[in-house]
Amino acid sequence: MPSVKTLVQSQDLKSLPSDYAHFSNSDKSTVAGPEVSLPVIDFSLLSSTNPDERAKVIQDLRNACGEWGFFMLVNHGIPENLINRLFKTCNDFFDMPEEEKLKFETTNPRFPVMVRSGSTTCDVSNQKVLFWRDYLRFFVHPEFYCPNKPTEFSDLVSEYSQRTRDVNRKLLQGISQSLGLEEDYIEKAMDMKSGTQIFAANYYPPCPQPESAIGIPPHTDHGLLTFLIQNGVGGLEIQHKGKWFYVNALPNSIFINTGDQLEILSNGKYKSVWHRAVVNNKKTRISLVIPNGPSPDTIVSPAEPLLRETPAAYAPMNYMEYVNVQRTTRLNEKPILDRLKLH
Repeated sequence: MPSVKTLVQSQDLKSLPSDYAHFSNSDKSTVAGPEVSLPVIDFSLLSSTNPDERAKVIQDLRNACGEWGFFMLVNHGIPENLINRLFKTCNDFFDMPEEEKLKFETTNPRFPVMVRSGSTTCDVSNQKVLFWRDYLRFFVHPEFYCPNKPTEFSDLVSEYSQRTRDVNRKLLQGISQSLGLEEDYIEKAMDMKSGTQIFAANYYPPCPQPESAIGIPPHTDHGLLTFLIQNGVGGLEIQHKGKWFYVNALPNSIFINTGDQLEILSNGKYKSVWHRAVVNNKKTRISLVIPNGPSPDTIVSPAEPLLRETPAAYAPMNYMEYVNVQRTTRLNEKPILDRLKLH
């Protein structure tokens, strides 16, 4: 299948190819409402020696994870220059010839490298409509995989993924405390020293009929916390209280959302939120996404200290088994998270 980028460049597209038509003209329930302001978390306050400042940011995390499942992280300490270079190099990767990009695909069943177009990371045979997206996806922890082209790509991904792991560790400490757990509870219970981390680059070219297409359909993320940055072009929508809303980022901020494993671990106190990517007809959007999960062999279940007064709301499950089931679940089937709910 040719990439969406190739499709756009090879033809003077005036209308959307039928394979990519996701929404009908009459489907108004899917239209997002006005832009909403997400909670903002100041990452620097997690290292504050002022007990009042630290208590406030823990409370802010509790509110953000409990009420929204999404927040913007500012003052995270990741250099803006590193992020800009990474976006440029990812753009250079998608500019490479198709045959050159596909050389980096691997069939490693545990840690695959995927270079795809028009599909989600679920089983492609389960899909009826193609999505307006090309993407590159690979594991960077506990084992590191990365294409060796373009120049610097591997070094930039390595540095960015290490820095996001450091931020993720500190955030999980704050979230542990926000749940009334010991600061290192999640880190130890999820064996985060061997935690999984994926790097995904999504490329959304301008679309001739963006109101009928979709970049990524509604989904939740399988891990604990997901980090997302974008190249200044918006396209993220989230579901809040049953309605869809468009969200945009503050300059040099990172979108953070809670994933399925954090919902299970918190025994439902923090929800994994449905979100999607929409497209536009003017500019190419690139998003860089880092899902952070437990170690591959961790059995995830509700935290024991949270079960003293409330029964477990989710059945335990091996993390990589969970990921594999989610990948092969049809888009119209009951999500794996719902199948684990006990009441």
